[in-house]
Amino acid sequence: MTDLRAFADNVWTVDGPNVRDMGIMFTTRMTVVKLSDGSLWVNSPVSVPFDTLKRITDLGPVTYLVAATPRHFWRLEDWHTLFPEAQLWSSRTTLLTLKKRPLPLTVVLGDEPPQAWADDFDQLIFKGNTLLDEVLFFHKQSGTVILDDLIQIHPDVKGKPLRNALLKLEGVGSPDGGVGLDIRLSFTNRNLARQSLEKLLSWDFDKLIIAHGNCIEKDAKPFVREAFRWLVPGAK
Repeated sequence: MTDLRAFADNVWTVDGPNVRDMGIMFTTRMTVVKLSDGSLWVNSPVSVPFDTLKRITDLGPVTYLVAATPRHFWRLEDWHTLFPEAQLWSSRTTLLTLKKRPLPLTVVLGDEPPQAWADDFDQLIFKGNTLLDEVLFFHKQSGTVILDDLIQIHPDVKGKPLRNALLKLEGVGSPDGGVGLDIRLSFTNRNLARQSLEKLLSWDFDKLIIAHGNCIEKDAKPFVREAFRWLVPGAK
């Protein structure tokens, strides 16, 4: 059953229902962070049962709802209905943005954290891709990077050998995962992407939360560095 799982100090994750996107079933995950002012910051919200929702609201008031990647914009809608007073923040709209309808008061995430959560997070737009303008977050207290679509680790599915083989060829199959070939090819400005990677690797992080696949609870930086090795000039 979907439940609230403690990941690090003041950081929780909730695994949601699987969804189909572009013909592939994806796992889903949201991240809940209790900010230093006691309010809750929720990234990529998912459907949850009432008891899980109550456990979340017991932590504090849901104040910020975030969609840090174009493919997760649609997830804001249900939680906006539940928490109409919460601020909505999203990555820049692109041709890949999935949405059911326009949402009011959506603020575009920038390359620097807003004052509302600057004490708790650093953030960056991973640049160089006109379609997938994803925003990454670094939770300073716990040393955790929160990332949605750029890195994925899809577990093997029993009885689906073709699907498993295709995901491995794509570079996102279990156990190693990484940045998918389609995403890699869509980076048209790799110099900008390398600048983003340099900032990402400058963060003092040890943990990694991803939306699609198993999270990493220690030694995450070497994994992230390897996942983006294709950006290094001369790398294969």
